[in-house]
Amino acid sequence: MRRNVLAALFACTLSVGASADDKAVADFYSKKTVTIAVGFSPGGNYDLYARLVSRHIGQYIPGKPTVIVQNIPGAGSRRLANVVDRVGPHDGTFIGLPNQGIPMDQAIGAEGVQFDARKFQWIGSPTEDVNVVWAWHTNPVKTIEDARQREMIVGATGPGSPTHFYPRIMNTLIGTKFKVVSGYTGSSELDLAIEKGEVGGRLVGWSSLKITGDWVATGKAVVLIQIGLRKAPDLPKVRLVQELVTSEKDRQVLEYLSLTPAMGRPFFMSPSAPAERVAAIRRAFDATMKDRGFLDDARRAKLDVNPLSGAELARVVEKTFGARADVIATAKAAME
Repeated sequence: MRRNVLAALFACTLSVGASADDKAVADFYSKKTVTIAVGFSPGGNYDLYARLVSRHIGQYIPGKPTVIVQNIPGAGSRRLANVVDRVGPHDGTFIGLPNQGIPMDQAIGAEGVQFDARKFQWIGSPTEDVNVVWAWHTNPVKTIEDARQREMIVGATGPGSPTHFYPRIMNTLIGTKFKVVSGYTGSSELDLAIEKGEVGGRLVGWSSLKITGDWVATGKAVVLIQIGLRKAPDLPKVRLVQELVTSEKDRQVLEYLSLTPAMGRPFFMSPSAPAERVAAIRRAFDATMKDRGFLDDARRAKLDVNPLSGAELARVVEKTFGARADVIATAKAAME
């Protein structure tokens, strides 16, 4: 009987403590504004996800704060990551949505990194992504096997970008004959060049390609290969690039590079944001991913929802820094 009484008292104490914490978090966020800062200009895929989440997450944050979106483009989102880490605010009202490659940038020693992605408090991602290399429907290359037999010109934004280094490393490891033409300023310019026949195709996130006009639905975009840890559910017959190598090291290099798209659209907070507020934002994010209004809006916008938790993102980051030194060195050489 005495043990039962003590157990009941202990449970009651925990409940009171939790209630007090919840009230403190709600009191803090009440009448506050939470900012979701995106590392890209308005209108792109990252920005669309940020605005989608911003319209629904506020109802699940204790205190129901106003949620707005701010764009902080520059340096492939490294500028945003530096701002979240070094400038703040660090009080739990500032959430970042950077390029999915931010952890990889740090791991390979990219210029301008002033943050430690291992210390970021990862909130979650609305979707796990894969990158794809695709060809315009009039191009003679229709399969990845074709690309190993004949040259195909692919457009890229410049050295160091995924549009540039993924085709190059596929040439080295699986024998494709992609000729990379760099210098395009962004996705819109690349897509226009493809329509005009200047280049035959390019690399892009699958989630982004699906909302580029009607190209996927009408067969104008022919997907040759996908790059990710797992196949996209709606591309079951398209091979993963690591399926085409025989060397164990080559497979590890390709899987290492696949960690970047696996981050999807990763939301995170400052390492110094209070733990109880971060926990509340994580719960709100998880609840948003199941919200019927959110899912309906995502479907109308043609945005995939296949969410990852903050803990799952943290594990991907851990793998990014835990790879063998020679694997990281090969990946870095490809990126340079």
